[in-house]
Amino acid sequence: MAERERGGFVDQVRIFLKAGKGGDGCASMRREKFVPYGGPNGGNGGEGGDIVLRASPGCNTLTELSFHPHVAAADGGNGKGKNLYGRNGEDTVVPVPAGTLVLIGGRVVADLSKEGDSFLAAKGGRGGRGNAMFKTHFNTAPMISEKGEPGEEATLDLELSLLADVGLAGFPNAGKSTFLSRVSAARPKIAAYPFTTLNPNLGVVTHKYAGFVVADIPGLIEGAHEGKGLGDDFLRHILRTRLIIQLVDPQGFGGVTPEKSVKVIASELSGFNPELGARKRLLVVTKADLPEAAKAYAAIKKKYKKDEVFLISGVTGEGVSKLLDRVIELLPSLPVPELYKPEEKGPVLELKMDKGFRVENSGNHRWNVRGPRLKTLLAMTNFGQPDSLERLRRIFKGIGLDKALKKAGAIEGDIVSVEGWEFEWQEPLPSSGREGKFAYKYKHNIKMEARRKLLKKKK
Repeated sequence: MAERERGGFVDQVRIFLKAGKGGDGCASMRREKFVPYGGPNGGNGGEGGDIVLRASPGCNTLTELSFHPHVAAADGGNGKGKNLYGRNGEDTVVPVPAGTLVLIGGRVVADLSKEGDSFLAAKGGRGGRGNAMFKTHFNTAPMISEKGEPGEEATLDLELSLLADVGLAGFPNAGKSTFLSRVSAARPKIAAYPFTTLNPNLGVVTHKYAGFVVADIPGLIEGAHEGKGLGDDFLRHILRTRLIIQLVDPQGFGGVTPEKSVKVIASELSGFNPELGARKRLLVVTKADLPEAAKAYAAIKKKYKKDEVFLISGVTGEGVSKLLDRVIELLPSLPVPELYKPEEKGPVLELKMDKGFRVENSGNHRWNVRGPRLKTLLAMTNFGQPDSLERLRRIFKGIGLDKALKKAGAIEGDIVSVEGWEFEWQEPLPSSGREGKFAYKYKHNIKMEARRKLLKKKK
């Protein structure tokens, strides 16, 4: 999705995120004079930093992100000896305007509709464990440590939808900008030619101690929702509005009569978003100071009897107060549109390791094994440590990978690629079962018995 920009105003951008990598765990032993049985004391690595999108005040467009679309968070610090843990990576907070929609693959996943709303866009990786965490009763001096987990990477599309209560729609040169400058302090560009407005404009209106925000977008033409003109670029900016004021030029536009223009604009709004077409609207004939205005007003009022029709002049102010009276009367009863409704999450299903991979035969005695959890496991394995390799071999056996490869037809000497890491396949050794434990206990008992006999002789 390409970013869209009009005169420095950017309302659509694609960003690329990379969260911080977790710090590596440490493998060290306590070696101090006069301290027997020191044991492992390697600390864990710190967590990688997250990337958070947050609706922030003072941020009005996505221009800054369009210049710097690649965002990265800090990595976690490595663990050290003496059970010292690595520092956590600092989170990166990306400020975005309030009203920003977050999309992944064209699907809305978050709506930052008000200041302070935030979205965790990329999660930092967890820190690797040091060898102190692998100490057990049977392995009191492990030399195993994990590398840090890689941080998440994400590609997001951001779309800005301005926060406004009332949206102005109509053909080009219908008087939208003139009306906005009349009722608010906004000063959009005004000229006697169409497509004067190239960017959406916001104006705060205060009328009889009531206030609301009005959004003015570039003029629409027939086929705007299909990409003609500028309308499809900016129609999203009135999606949040509770009320649509459709302004009608009494002189028509491009051979379209004022009465027909009402239908054309309504069709464009519905074509862009059905909910937008069904929203409450007020029909307003502008330029009341022109001779054609009274005739157009009478014709529209006769044809659209179900709609409320007003006649105003943005230049002289005629009829404007009456229109604003109706607006502040309607707004409290109109609901605020929801652009994003979180999906209901079903029960969380645990992913079993024995079903967390897929074995593929690539031919020529080569096998490919894929699995998201295997990818993380290998990324966190320290291949420079023999004990870590032995642990990895036990995990492969425990999750059923050995059995799956043998069942698929792997033979001695085949190359097995597990998420990009290549291994040479060997027939798994038979398990010793409980024999090893009994042998250990038997040898231990012999030593204890010999010691007892020695003590008896000394006595």
